[in-house]
Amino acid sequence: MSLNTALLAETFQRAQQENGGAQALGMRFYQRLFEKYPAVRPLFNTPPEAQHKKLMASLGAIVAGVSNTEKLVPYLHAMGIRHLKYGTEAAHYPAVGENLIAVLKEHLSTEGSWTDEMETSWTEAVNLIASIMIDAANQPEQFKGELTAAGYEADGFKPADPQPWLLAV
Repeated sequence: MSLNTALLAETFQRAQQENGGAQALGMRFYQRLFEKYPAVRPLFNTPPEAQHKKLMASLGAIVAGVSNTEKLVPYLHAMGIRHLKYGTEAAHYPAVGENLIAVLKEHLSTEGSWTDEMETSWTEAVNLIASIMIDAANQPEQFKGELTAAGYEADGFKPADPQPWLLAV
């Protein structure tokens, strides 16, 4: 599978500018997620008003890092392992992925367009990201060396880093 990195970047840039921008997208993501998948609500201790900033920063880091897999893959492994602390299970990933794509589609269709190609690109990207994160969460010991080399602790956090969702690419 070859991701359409240019389309992912273009779509994400549009999402940050159109229909109220990143804040509107992030807030709608959590509103819809909690409405459609109420079982995931207890996993979030941070209010949506703050959580959406982490979501948008993580998405931005992933989209920007797609062409730099040397940094992105350890980041995703660390994120998958970090999410164990929050109680995330493999079964939660499809709900979050479906929700993200539905909200992106809704958000971008308001002022512009959402195409089948965008849907396919985002679906492929979300599925790939989820599989990388789940793999790490299922086998955290296997990734200890990689995480250490990338500056992460075994639990997926960086020492004294208050913003582990950011990625310098």
